Parts: sequence; structure tokens; C-alpha cells
Amino acid sequence: MTNKALSYIANKLDSLQIEYEFMQWNGKEIPEAYWVGEYSEQTSVFEDGEQDSTFILTGTSRNWKVLEDTKAIIKEVFPPIGGDIASFEDGSKLAIFYENAYPVPTGNAELKRLQINLLFKEWSV
Repeated sequence: MTNKALSYIANKLDSLQIEYEFMQWNGKEIPEAYWVGEYSEQTSVFEDGEQDSTFILTGTSRNWKVLEDTKAIIKEVFPPIGGDIASFEDGSKLAIFYENAYPVPTGNAELKRLQINLLFKEWSV
């Protein structure tokens, strides 16, 4: 996954007013809900320059509704069909698609956690 893709998703989530940080929450205060992102690259790069990655966005809150409302926003902004497509000055492109989501146990009855998987397709030139 390129730095351009990581910057793009961070800026997009910021524009949606979704509290987000890469790899771990570093904020001084813990908001009502916060999201942490990480990724897993697929091993092959295709002949056309395409690289696929799964971007894992994990939300934590004390309220399921807040997490589910954010999931609905993310699914709308990164639709599973058509996706969200970005073009960069160097000619590279990025497409982001909603894949799926599921609750993640926390071991704490007060904390709720939801994982959202996004498919990133990047093309470099």
C-alpha cells in the first residue's frame, strides 16, 4: 500500500469527521468512537501495475449505534459497486470498495468494537 493511499484514506475520513489514526489511537482524549486503520497487502502485483490490499478499519465505542452509523457512512462513501476512485498527479489511481464488516469481541462488556474491511486497488505508472 502506498503512502498516497494511506494519506487519501486519512484525509477522506477526516473530511467525514470520523476520528481516525493509523495503527493505534494516539489522541489525548478518547472520543465517543474512534477508528484505527491497518492494512494487509496481497502478494502479487499484476502486469497492469495493479496492487490489491485490504484496509482494516476497527472502531471502538461504548455504543453500538455510533459504530453502525459510521459503518453506514463508510459504506455509502466507498460503495461495494463502483467504489470511490481517486487519480493522482503522477498518473496513479486508487479505487476503494466496501467489502464487509463484523463485530469483534473485546472481553469488556462496556466496550464495543466493529471491524470494517475495505478493498484498495492501486495502479501505478
